[in-house]
Amino acid sequence: MRREKEEIAVLVRATPEKSRRNGYVHAVGVTGINKAGELLRLYPLRFRYGEGLVDFRKNDLLEVTVTKPEHDLRWESRKVLDYVNLEKPAKDREMKELILPLVTSLERLNMEGASLGVVKPELLDVDVKVNSTETCDRQQYFNLMGDFLEKGEKAAMPVEVKYIFRCEGEDACRGHKIILLDWELNETVRNIVRGEGAPGAVKKKIREQLFELLKEKELYFIMGTHFIYGTWMITGIFCPEKENRNQSSIFDFKQERTDTAMEKIMT
Repeated sequence: MRREKEEIAVLVRATPEKSRRNGYVHAVGVTGINKAGELLRLYPLRFRYGEGLVDFRKNDLLEVTVTKPEHDLRWESRKVLDYVNLEKPAKDREMKELILPLVTSLERLNMEGASLGVVKPELLDVDVKVNSTETCDRQQYFNLMGDFLEKGEKAAMPVEVKYIFRCEGEDACRGHKIILLDWELNETVRNIVRGEGAPGAVKKKIREQLFELLKEKELYFIMGTHFIYGTWMITGIFCPEKENRNQSSIFDFKQERTDTAMEKIMT
């Protein structure tokens, strides 16, 4: 298959999965933006526990060698053959410049047949379901990025967080209730479970940190569809520091896709 190289800025890191073929090898999926301003789903970026954790974070710039996946027909998906961290992390304001032209609504994404997108939510509520307060070292989350080379372990989530929201600026939006699957925020939830213990206290703390505090911030949801079911999930959250100037809505900005923002951080 044809190989290509892409330079991407990392928006989302999925929760690592352990290979069934080789228990020492783990893989992580990424949602990123390339130089053309396109959202891409990248998997698998491989690593081994015991040799250090994943060597990149959100906002990092990666050079990836990719090809088309064999089993994932979503046009945004790429199979990763190799990657290099360029060691030039972008600042939040630079990432925001890349994200703003992509902001849309789930209604429009559905009409376009997309499987990745960015929405600016109007938060209405959060639904927290505590299935178990028992935590352990290995991750207990199912894969949201798809399994191109191997099937990862799938287990029930100890705590499910679902946001109830409307897509800002979309008159046709009647509201959504969608599960959150984000590596960093999952770790926040796990730490809350360890610290609080009781289900009632866990739910209260999660509501405070992942709803009440977020309502006061500028917030964007990175959306992705499930590999098998095609349902939408919140795969990541982008929450930049608010700017001093008055900004009533992101839809005040001219929605153009250009290379300008990416060129700034690639040079």
